[in-house]
Amino acid sequence: MIQRIQTIFLLIVGLAMLVFLFAPLWQKVDTNSGASYTLTAFYLETVTSPEEGVKNEFMPYVIPGILGLLSVCVAFISIGMYKKRMRQIMLSTLNSLLIGTALGLSAYWATQAEGDLLPGIQGAYNYGLFLPAIALVFNSLAVRFIRKDERLVRSMDRLR
Repeated sequence: MIQRIQTIFLLIVGLAMLVFLFAPLWQKVDTNSGASYTLTAFYLETVTSPEEGVKNEFMPYVIPGILGLLSVCVAFISIGMYKKRMRQIMLSTLNSLLIGTALGLSAYWATQAEGDLLPGIQGAYNYGLFLPAIALVFNSLAVRFIRKDERLVRSMDRLR
């Protein structure tokens, strides 16, 4: 199980999406007023002034976090399905859909926040926004190598 390269790829997918859940995706800070906005996979954190404190807005920003959590679960379940390669391919394809949707929604809301919040100041896209793209690449590689194993097993069955 662990000696197969697709298992390593699926492990990287699971870990990248796990880090995505806790990493900041986008951030904008106004140095003059002290206001800052931080977008994560689960919420938009707003600090308008140090006296007012922190406000978290969960809806609709929680959706990429839920999709990321599902993606982590599917990746680790798929690792355990190493004897059922067709089911592993199906789960990995579902995982690609989950990761792609989480990436698309995160990028959309980060772009929307860039234009809406503190329009005169430039925000910064953080490393958390790029983790689903990395996970998507490794998930595609895992599917490729699972299919390669399946073709190899089928060709060996023909020889018997």
